[in-house]
Amino acid sequence: MLRYLLVALLVSTVTAVDREKFKSCSKSAFCKRQRDRTDKSVYKVLTESIKLNDTSLTAQIKNEDTELKLTIVSLKDSIVRVLIEESGDILRKRYQPLDALKNREPDQTAFKKNKVGDTVTKLLTKDGHRVVLQHEPFRVDLYAKDKLVQSINSENKLFFEKYKKKVLLSDREKGFWEESFGDHKDTKPHGSSSVGVDIAFFGMKYVYGIPEHAESYALRDTKNYEPYRLYNLDVFEYELNNPMALYGSIPYLVGASRKRTAGLLWLNAAETWVDVETSSGDKGALKTILTDQTQKAREVVQINTHFMSESGIIDLFVLLGPHPKDTVRQLAELTGVYPLPPLFSLGYHQSRWNYNDQKDLLEVHENFDKHGIPIDVLWLDIEHTDGKRYFTWDKEKFPEPEKMIDELSKKGRKLVTIVDPHIRRDLNYSVYKNAKKNSFFIKNADGETIFEGNCWPGDSSYLDFTNPKVREYWSTLFSFEKYPGTTEDVFIWNDMNEPSVFSGPEITLPKDTVHAEGLEHREVHNIYGFYHHQATFEGLKKRTQKDKRPFVLTRSFFVGSQRTAAVWTGDNKADWSHLKASIPMTLSLSTAGIPHVGADVGGFFGDPDEELLVRWYQTGAFQPFFRGHAHQDTKRREPWLFADSTKNAIAESIKFRYQLLPYWYTLFYEHTKTGLPVIRPFWLEFSADESSYDEDRQWMIGNALLVKPVMEPSAQIASIYLPGQREVWYDWHTSKARPSPGAVQSNATLTSIPLYQRGGTIVPIVEAIGGNANAARNEPVTLYIALNQKGDFANGTIYLDDGETHAYERGEYAYWGITFKRVHDYLHTITNKNLDTNGKLDSEVFVEKIVIRGAKFYPRTAHVFIDDFTPEPVDFEYDRETFVMEITTPTGYITSEFRLDLHS
Repeated sequence: MLRYLLVALLVSTVTAVDREKFKSCSKSAFCKRQRDRTDKSVYKVLTESIKLNDTSLTAQIKNEDTELKLTIVSLKDSIVRVLIEESGDILRKRYQPLDALKNREPDQTAFKKNKVGDTVTKLLTKDGHRVVLQHEPFRVDLYAKDKLVQSINSENKLFFEKYKKKVLLSDREKGFWEESFGDHKDTKPHGSSSVGVDIAFFGMKYVYGIPEHAESYALRDTKNYEPYRLYNLDVFEYELNNPMALYGSIPYLVGASRKRTAGLLWLNAAETWVDVETSSGDKGALKTILTDQTQKAREVVQINTHFMSESGIIDLFVLLGPHPKDTVRQLAELTGVYPLPPLFSLGYHQSRWNYNDQKDLLEVHENFDKHGIPIDVLWLDIEHTDGKRYFTWDKEKFPEPEKMIDELSKKGRKLVTIVDPHIRRDLNYSVYKNAKKNSFFIKNADGETIFEGNCWPGDSSYLDFTNPKVREYWSTLFSFEKYPGTTEDVFIWNDMNEPSVFSGPEITLPKDTVHAEGLEHREVHNIYGFYHHQATFEGLKKRTQKDKRPFVLTRSFFVGSQRTAAVWTGDNKADWSHLKASIPMTLSLSTAGIPHVGADVGGFFGDPDEELLVRWYQTGAFQPFFRGHAHQDTKRREPWLFADSTKNAIAESIKFRYQLLPYWYTLFYEHTKTGLPVIRPFWLEFSADESSYDEDRQWMIGNALLVKPVMEPSAQIASIYLPGQREVWYDWHTSKARPSPGAVQSNATLTSIPLYQRGGTIVPIVEAIGGNANAARNEPVTLYIALNQKGDFANGTIYLDDGETHAYERGEYAYWGITFKRVHDYLHTITNKNLDTNGKLDSEVFVEKIVIRGAKFYPRTAHVFIDDFTPEPVDFEYDRETFVMEITTPTGYITSEFRLDLHS
């Protein structure tokens, strides 16, 4: 009973973040050591040690007391890898999180030229990029073609603590062998092993990335403040505008400006701190670099970053761009893409902690139909289990889970259940019993006894997901035999996988706990959740008899998490500031390679007023993952519980989401091919527009739609910035054209938010949506064609498949392109062409209506040619005031070629 009281006390007393429970840099021994360091011991390259082969360079670098191995590797697609690691007699092998990469050994490509000099070594890649190795002091300069974009160790902050045998402590080594935080002591039997180096981004005014933080999208200067921290933690009601660590970590930065873009991946799974400082290039080591070029130092902006990690090696991947979408492709080449999700996962999800019982959940399900609101997924939190034993059901609350799920399935809906990594210590619980028998749990610092911590079940132990045998075991638990009561329509939510340990330091595992092969937790902490959701994903793939695509949501994440999971932003709060914060947070995750992202609609903690709730639904409907979720102490929030005006506004937001599903689904498919995020910051689409770089209250959905949510109470008017040079934008609701760049005012009624379609694009939607995503999969499509500024061109794409299986991998899909163009002053055409002949799907989906915006020609007649046969006339309407043409006759099937001729 005492352990349950402890859990209840922890939950009830934590109503806002307690910063004293989490470290600052000054309370982290290695961060303080590196940040406060003044004796910059200069490394130099031992010229005689340089060795070259077709794809790489190796050399020894040394200061007065440390010698290290340097490796520079040329990789495919304009990527350069720089490794710095121990050399000579190594006391202990250092951990590298190579499983985070798409391929543990990325493809190498030969250097085109190399030249070793007495003071400088120069390398030229096949792509025409240059790597210049300065011998003394040691520095690596990286050029995209002839433009310097990054410099490694230009500030001489290279820091590498080698493992060593324990000696007498000294003030200099305070915290080297052990340190304390609160009541917790962290022993370090191998001593401190931290690494760090500075990396300058050159000629770039902004840097983005290193999620997850509740901060601005463009990273701010930390010179007189705390560094950004990357250390996966369970933070209740996280604080905004603070660089403290949150639930996940992706140590990836991208620097951008109008003239260049370059990325940096710091592949390290240990606790990491990152300083960011903006300066000009007219001082320091980089002034010397610039002096050697034609550039003028005083004209170039420079952003200095300083990465500091507690352990591991220095393993840097420099993405040389040079254009924004090049770096996106390069990151995808390294870390992979999000696999095509099942269509249902792009619909609306309804969740709370917790639906009371089977009857309660089915009533919610039925009420969505009763009120005419589409939904795809209902969620069950921890209370559905038997005493927080995952893979079980509380038989009193959920006596017939399969029957309950079948009721959802009849309406085409799914269930998601929560499965966390902490395992209740109970020998009568098979998951615990088998894991203990096979030594699958994380051990205490002695490496022998099982670690015991406290989480939702009370006394718990934690599976060691870094062990492949544990991941294999975990994946078997999702079989229908081992997870009784589940069906093909049950999917999984992995929460608390930082991992969260209520009784642990900073509410997580002690760093000196031991994993397989003697790894300390400090070495692998940030990749723990990655392995957890990866094993869950594999389990869902194995269990299926119907080739169903998995869906997994995770709270904790790392580099490469997108390959197996969607992500949400954690335990936010029901207030306007957290609504605003959801935008830079989801943009940051998208920039770092995770496209299926969202925030809890309405806020997890607290009770939103009706206006805030409506505005949150209007925002969430335009984010990739769309789920309403709330804490158990909040009031119920199902849409029909509010005033009719509120219910209707929420319903309209959800319905519009479903109308746009053909566009969303196409974007997710295109992500699998290009790596492009589904929601995009302005600068990714409009790199020539200087004003686009610090925008984090608006975003693009794909390349066609611009969204500006209303995030202030009682707002009647919204100000929208329309980016791009010589572009035209159309108000989605009125079709009124607006030129760009520039700001416009738009009405912000409680039933709509500003939405603009970019000229030159085509967006497919469905009018008849049904009660779930798959219900509308074969419904007719309407094409919204927005003409470019000249009025002579627009194009778009549409992707179709069965929405749930892997049949698309066997050619059961269709990917078609629609193009509008002016042939001459009296003829405009709309054509539908197959963009991928490997796709063999023959769909019955047809185009029932076409809306052309910006049609400044006056159409007299219109005909459709299907497969080049006899033309047939089509009906249309034309509005001379709005320049909108509507073609209302069905024109052809999406998977058949057709051409519309518009005569004026």
